[in-house]
Amino acid sequence: MKKLKGIVSHFLMLPAIVIGTIAMVSYGVPTSIWIQNSLIWIMGTVFGAVFLIQRKEKQFNNGRSSQIIMILVLLILPFFFNGLEGVHRWLIIGPINLYIASIVLPLLIIQLWKINNRDYYVFGLILVTFTILLFQPDAGQLSAFAFAATIILWKKIVSGILKFLSITLTGAFVITSWIFLDDLAPVPYVEDILFLVSDLGNVWFIIGIFSLLLLVCPFFLFGSKGFVSLSLGVYFLITMIVTFIGNFPTPIMGYGISPIIGYIISITFITKYFHT
Repeated sequence: MKKLKGIVSHFLMLPAIVIGTIAMVSYGVPTSIWIQNSLIWIMGTVFGAVFLIQRKEKQFNNGRSSQIIMILVLLILPFFFNGLEGVHRWLIIGPINLYIASIVLPLLIIQLWKINNRDYYVFGLILVTFTILLFQPDAGQLSAFAFAATIILWKKIVSGILKFLSITLTGAFVITSWIFLDDLAPVPYVEDILFLVSDLGNVWFIIGIFSLLLLVCPFFLFGSKGFVSLSLGVYFLITMIVTFIGNFPTPIMGYGISPIIGYIISITFITKYFHT
């Protein structure tokens, strides 16, 4: 029964999903589009519940190279699909476009945290990820991952010189990504969903902002028990902040099943291992 209580965390997504759906409906977005967020949330919550009631692994601080390699391969795969105006961020599976970074980067953060006593290995993997995101290009995801990775690097790296080098290179990658921003126009119900919400009224806009902030609360709550939770919280917080300064998808509230999948993976993980 105690484990089942953890599923409550999945319902923190509902306010943002509902508000985004109302805004999309008012804007005239077809049902076939806005309903996808709700359907993937339902499916994810069911799978999350199944995972939560399983026995907890006794040891999870054991990053597996095979899983990390698979994550990096998935990040690279969009380069083999037709991009949009030189931007390669999506895996195209039939009618479904997966914004792959928003799915696998939370997984990568978890895997990097599991690696023990291999700071140069962790540093190298993070630099490889930065490079892939820089060439996609995706300043939003690169920035979010960079802030999360900084927490991981700071805790795992012992050498002061390597710490300084990691912070310097991380800053360089982030700055470069914002210098070479893509020219893709925003989609109203994806990147500009908050503007659609604000059109409903100031009260709706304020509620919408709070619904987004609600999403990161459990990560910072569990942050006192594990820095991986803090890293994930920072990652999701930055994905929200960058939407105000660039044309990047607003997670959970805007149309897009990929950020919802990434969030479900993250919230299920920290609930599984840090819920008391």
